[in-house]
Amino acid sequence: MKNIKNTLIGMLGLFFLSACSNLDGLGGGGSNPSNSSFYQHWVHSFEEQNGAKTPNIFRPAGSREFPPARFRMEFGFDPNGKCNYKYLSPNDRHEMRDCVYTKVGNKVYLYDDQGKLLSHLAFTLVEPAGKDMMRMTYGIKNPASKKAAKK
Repeated sequence: MKNIKNTLIGMLGLFFLSACSNLDGLGGGGSNPSNSSFYQHWVHSFEEQNGAKTPNIFRPAGSREFPPARFRMEFGFDPNGKCNYKYLSPNDRHEMRDCVYTKVGNKVYLYDDQGKLLSHLAFTLVEPAGKDMMRMTYGIKNPASKKAAKK
């Protein structure tokens, strides 16, 4: 009974998160066609970063032939809140895994199929994704700061 309850809660959470994907301000759910470029399959083009760690540069899958690499991160996003990402497997059997996402402004939050935040994959867009490039940095910087309580 507990497993069924947890599954239902997880499914409701995924439904909610999927519905929230339209809160982006950068073109969620087709509401802003000027940035519909975000909704595609992206491949990390780390060679273009010239040794810099950030921002990370992603190019559309199939847009070029990427040099061989042991691991190359990939993301796929659709306008309905569904996504997938390349899972870095410890035994080098990397695979694409399904997820859902919420895009709020320039912040993108990814969640697994149980509704758990994949915080290590959450990222901030440096600028709106273009037709042929997405620049991002991993991590979400919270603009709100806590004020010390006065006594």
